[in-house]
Amino acid sequence: MSVSKTIRKRGAIEFSCALMAAFLVSTALGQTWEIEVVDAAGGLDPSLVLDGSGYPHISHIGGDLKYAWRDASGWHFQVADAGGGLRYTSLALDASGNPRISYHAQVGQPSYADLKYAYRDASGWHTQTVDIDMGYDGAGTSLALDASGWPSISYYDAENYDLKYAWLDASGWHTEAVDTPDYQGWGSSLELDGTGHPHISYGAGPPNSDLKYAYKDGTGWHIQTVDAAGYVGTETSLALDGSGWPHISYSDDGNRNLKYAWRDVSGWHTQIVDAAGNVGWYTSLALDTSGYPHISYSYDDGTGLNSDLKYAYRDASGWRTQTVDSTEGRAGEGTSLALDGSGYPHIGYRDVTNQDLKYAYVPAPPSLVLGGELMGGELQLTWGTVTQASAYWVYGASNLPWFVPGGAPGYQYRIEVLPQGTTTWSSAAGIGDPAVNWTYLVMAVNALNLEVTRSNRVGEEDYQADIP
Repeated sequence: MSVSKTIRKRGAIEFSCALMAAFLVSTALGQTWEIEVVDAAGGLDPSLVLDGSGYPHISHIGGDLKYAWRDASGWHFQVADAGGGLRYTSLALDASGNPRISYHAQVGQPSYADLKYAYRDASGWHTQTVDIDMGYDGAGTSLALDASGWPSISYYDAENYDLKYAWLDASGWHTEAVDTPDYQGWGSSLELDGTGHPHISYGAGPPNSDLKYAYKDGTGWHIQTVDAAGYVGTETSLALDGSGWPHISYSDDGNRNLKYAWRDVSGWHTQIVDAAGNVGWYTSLALDTSGYPHISYSYDDGTGLNSDLKYAYRDASGWRTQTVDSTEGRAGEGTSLALDGSGYPHIGYRDVTNQDLKYAYVPAPPSLVLGGELMGGELQLTWGTVTQASAYWVYGASNLPWFVPGGAPGYQYRIEVLPQGTTTWSSAAGIGDPAVNWTYLVMAVNALNLEVTRSNRVGEEDYQADIP
């Protein structure tokens, strides 16, 4: 979990990223995706997370179990476990930024594998065997850490066709079967709630594959069927919102659609996100700070020779989709999505044709430096120009928390301007009333009304006193 904070200083307030994430993501598709080749010698089954500074970390298979991370000096690589027959990585970072990875290691006969766990500390990498002699084909792992850093893993036991759950505590590893009728647990995804209880989405079948959801509380495991409309649920990704409600992205294989399910006080709801062709493979879900879903996934043209990496998100206007990487051949396999502190997407994925691990992200725009001063009965705002801007929006609001632009409280003022020198704007709104503290934000947009950059916030409190 990333933590944002508000830093107050005279002359400006640097705003909390979390407060503005809902609006940032609504303009993210107006930005340009950056794509990098991280590892040209691997990339199978990637799992991506962002650290507290927004840097990406990716576990993946390139013959060995590999771990890649980026910092200010560039990308770095380590081998976490050497050997062949490794698959299905899932990565988490502990509170100190140390990597933990769950994965499968093929043993003995080609159809058997062990569930393993690798972790790094000050002395290097260590591996542990969690569960043994499971079937190999169709297996998958999903790792989560509790508040104390103890790992939990959901996985499919393809030898016994069960959904299973493992966890580590001071006494060692423990495993249990969660759902045991045949073929339960395909494509599982695990999250822990605020009390440390596990929640798992997964597929169940055959003859038909259903989307299912299991959670554990003080009384034991509870299992629900979320969607049974055809052959669904083979590619699942789970996230819990701020209230603990589950949200799931998944593939409708029968209709070749990407679908999304969520639960609230009235029960489960499902909807189609993208039905344009053969879509919905390798889904990965994240929720922004306003609870809106974001999904990375793959589109396949049906030939098995060409596929694209795609990205979808929902805002107040509905679902929006975009093609991120359409490199000739098969891009977009095994996607893994995370949102940074400003709500911008980052995706790790495999380019199958070139056998590369790739990383796509939307870079956050640079911030305008907004200043201001009290001039008589008005607050005058001044900021530098941005060459890509065709207009600026000035947002004003009283009484934090901040508002979502377009809604109360507050107001919006659009300035049609071609950038020249500096830009100023003055208003008496809210000034002079000691009981009301107004704050202001400026955003530059291009000719399509898509965000180019935004400013910090400034308000009356920056100047220590209201005008009498």
